[in-house]
Amino acid sequence: MSAEVKAQIARDLAELTRIRDFPVAPFGYGSDISGTFDVDPSVRELPGNKALALAQAIVRRLDCPRGALPDDKDYGIDLRSYCNRGVTANDIRSLGGQIKGELSKDDRLDTVTVRLETASTGTSLRVVLAVRPVDQAIGGFTLTLNASDAAVLIEEMQAAL
Repeated sequence: MSAEVKAQIARDLAELTRIRDFPVAPFGYGSDISGTFDVDPSVRELPGNKALALAQAIVRRLDCPRGALPDDKDYGIDLRSYCNRGVTANDIRSLGGQIKGELSKDDRLDTVTVRLETASTGTSLRVVLAVRPVDQAIGGFTLTLNASDAAVLIEEMQAAL
């Protein structure tokens, strides 16, 4: 984004009139439109305090190349980039730690454990996450993702017992 565009956005924002009071703590998580890669066809909204909203946020974070968001250059790991290229066992072990570190940036997550499995052909990566949210009302869950060079998809999601 060019400096000129950023300056114009700042000027336009300065002209806006606030119609709601500035939020005070506790902030909550609001809502988001359902979808990981595209908007749900019915434009369904998900409350931010639901496991599916959190799972979709995890997928978006793990499918976004670092530096792709103009307002957060330190967001994301592109799991797709690990497919169809030579990686060592050390690369995979390191990736597990990177995934855990990246997901720890989401303040809705208390703990996450990561298990990685690679296809023998190197064409895909299976990521199994055990997620424990900060908000215990959301409930813990396991999330299995399948990453290929085409997409990162939710393969399975189960409530933790």
